[in-house]
Amino acid sequence: MGSTEEPERKRRHLNDHTVSPPLKKQPMAPPSEEKKVDAAVLQYQNTKLAQQLDVQRTEIHALEGKFNQLKSKQASYDDTLIAVNRVWKELVDDLEVFALKTNAAPHGLRVLEPSGTARERVPAQPPEQTFLHRLLETGATESSTSTCDSKSVEAALAARRASTVKTMTHLVQAMDVQRAKSEELASSLRERLSSDEAGRLLKKADEDVRAESAALHKNIEQLHLKYKQIAAEIGSYKDAHAKDQSEIARLNGELEESAAEIETSRRKLAALKSQKESVSGPTTPTPHATSKSDNGEKTGAEKVTKEARELEASLEEAKTLAARRLTELQEALQTQLNLSQKLQHMQDLLGEEQRILTSRPYLLLNDQVQSAKSEVEKYRTLSDQLQVERDTVLKRERELMLKMETFEAARKSYILSSSRIAELETQLQQCMAEKDSLQLRLDESAQVKGKNESVSEFKAMVTCLHKEMGMMQSQLNKYKEAAHEVHSLRAEVYSLATICERKTGEYQTLSDLYAGRLAELTALKEEVVKLQESEQELKLILEMYGRESSDSRDVMELQEAECRAWAQVERLKAALNEHSLELRVKAANEAEAACQQRLTAAEAEIAVLRQELISSERVAMEYKEALKAKNEEGDAYISEIETIGQAYEDMQTQNQRLLQQLTERDGYNTQLVAESLKGKQALANLESEKQLLVRRIEQAHASIDLQKQRLARQEEQARLYLEQLSKATDDIRLQTSALENAKRRTAEVEKEMASSKAAFEAAQKTVEERGHKIVEIQGELENERFEKRRLQEELDALNTKVSRLTSHHDGNPLVERLQEELKEYRAILKCSVCHDRAKEVVITKCYHLFCGPCIQRNLELRHRKCPGCGVPFGQNDVRTVYI
Repeated sequence: MGSTEEPERKRRHLNDHTVSPPLKKQPMAPPSEEKKVDAAVLQYQNTKLAQQLDVQRTEIHALEGKFNQLKSKQASYDDTLIAVNRVWKELVDDLEVFALKTNAAPHGLRVLEPSGTARERVPAQPPEQTFLHRLLETGATESSTSTCDSKSVEAALAARRASTVKTMTHLVQAMDVQRAKSEELASSLRERLSSDEAGRLLKKADEDVRAESAALHKNIEQLHLKYKQIAAEIGSYKDAHAKDQSEIARLNGELEESAAEIETSRRKLAALKSQKESVSGPTTPTPHATSKSDNGEKTGAEKVTKEARELEASLEEAKTLAARRLTELQEALQTQLNLSQKLQHMQDLLGEEQRILTSRPYLLLNDQVQSAKSEVEKYRTLSDQLQVERDTVLKRERELMLKMETFEAARKSYILSSSRIAELETQLQQCMAEKDSLQLRLDESAQVKGKNESVSEFKAMVTCLHKEMGMMQSQLNKYKEAAHEVHSLRAEVYSLATICERKTGEYQTLSDLYAGRLAELTALKEEVVKLQESEQELKLILEMYGRESSDSRDVMELQEAECRAWAQVERLKAALNEHSLELRVKAANEAEAACQQRLTAAEAEIAVLRQELISSERVAMEYKEALKAKNEEGDAYISEIETIGQAYEDMQTQNQRLLQQLTERDGYNTQLVAESLKGKQALANLESEKQLLVRRIEQAHASIDLQKQRLARQEEQARLYLEQLSKATDDIRLQTSALENAKRRTAEVEKEMASSKAAFEAAQKTVEERGHKIVEIQGELENERFEKRRLQEELDALNTKVSRLTSHHDGNPLVERLQEELKEYRAILKCSVCHDRAKEVVITKCYHLFCGPCIQRNLELRHRKCPGCGVPFGQNDVRTVYI
């Protein structure tokens, strides 16, 4: 507050004293001295204007320093936002990986969920869009002052947070489901245990361990919650301490300023006293002075003494107030020291709590908790292994079902082919019998002479029968091959159908991703158009301010300096708050209007004084003519007139000097009154701030009492934990006794095992008898396996043929299309200049993305322009992006 009020205070102070009061009309004044007076007034006004320009320059320098500070703070805020965004992305990736590992619902994995309606839900943002919105939110660009952008960014952040929470809830639900499954498996395993005493003891020990682990988990969670609460309270105390330190520093600065102002007022008072002494000193009045001038001197001296007394009284009041305020500040510092000591005591108490955490009982309890956790992890790994085995068993069952179906189809075809073979064999046997009968007939006919023709006919019939048998054998082979091909083709059709379904799913996901990227690109283009329009409007406003011109030639330098100041203020507009900036602009406009009015008034007074000078010159000419006419009246009148004129001139110069001193004293008096009012206002502000500090101290005392109560409760809880630890040791002793009983029972079980060995040997004999039968069955199985292996080789050959044919016919267009889309996406993510590296840097003027080395080479050039659109940019316009 002090830094912002000081320039306004100086501006008001200079505005009060820029224009001096008009000089009184001095009759019978010579023209040379009036010209000197006008020159002195103009010189005084010029000095005041130069002082005003210096004050404005100091204000501009102060504003530039503030702007640089805000810029550095904004850069640090940008870095923190980038780090938070990166950590958030890592968290989201970890959540997605965990959700995939726990087989969570797929609709909960999308952290940035797109929506169709724009009122209730906000569309998700890609990395580039979120980075641009983050820049708009933090004020890194000049067009980040619009409220709609901040609202949209807040809505996007709320949607992102809600989606992250949704993913977390889905993950927790999946973990609960997995935990329930593991509990079911554990319960099923416990039910499968034997119902004898050993099984009951194991069940009881398992239940005791589970109850202890649950109790330990609850205790550890409570300890974590209490630790978090204590850490949060300590952080709040530290923040309050830092705020108090900053407030004390600010009060010290204001105290130094008030002391400096008091010192300046003291110096001014000393100067006024010296002037008063010089005025009230011995003067040598002329014998021809009038009584009117004596009365004027007396009244002026009385006014000066009265004002000096008032200034002394106000100075004493300011001194007393400053001393009182100094004592109050010392008291506030003492209370602050007491609070810091109490805070140190609280930190020592927390250190004692850390000692409790490192004590032996707590470490033993922690070891027990760790052992319970290890057992839980062991059971969890067992449940995971059982889950994996269950999945593998299900897969094997599916494979066996497919194999059984194929085997059943092959068996049916084998039965059909075997029946066909049997029929063909019967036909073949019939043919062989016919052949034998025909051969016998042929032999008989060979013995008979004259029957050559019948022999040739029989030979033709035999050849025909051979041909028919070959044709039937080829048909049989064709039927067998067709049966094998049908089964192999069915299996291949099933596998190809599954591959097609998987590829269609992948294509659907890629199409959804492409649609989302298109929507994000359109939104980005609209945002760029809006930013360009706002930049054009700002340029038009700057041109309008630059075209303003002034009419008075006497204050041309002042107006040029004001134009430069306005230009710098317009450059600083983007970083300051709109409301405060408008108020300052209005104040500057009012000050400028007041200056213009005062300049016009001064010009009017100069014109009036010039007219009076002309009239006085005319009167002087008339007097000269009258003097020439009256020279003849006598030398006595001339000597008297000369003495009277000389005395009048002396009195006139003395009056002018006194008037100038009076005007300066009036200015000093008004300045001192204004400074005293400001000091009173500052003291009132300090008193209000003191009351606020007292309230904060009371709140700190109340919070310290609450902390003491919480520490007492924590000590009671630690005592309860120690009691629970003793109970846990007693339970462990009971468990050791139970284990000894279990060992005794295991010895009894071993005796029972010895009795069961005899029964086992008898059963082993029966097993050996059955082993011979198994050997015979294995021989049959080997034959069947040989047949199956041969069929499998034929099936593999047919599969290769089918794959070759399908590759010739189809050519996998879907895979090629997907690969092309993948190449396009990779090309989008690469730099458009080198087409080799990934995009790492954004230019905030045009929001085009490139790689770091390309932009670094462009920055080394003299004319830096964007490679994409040609917009010039600087070092501060380049920001890093994490895609």
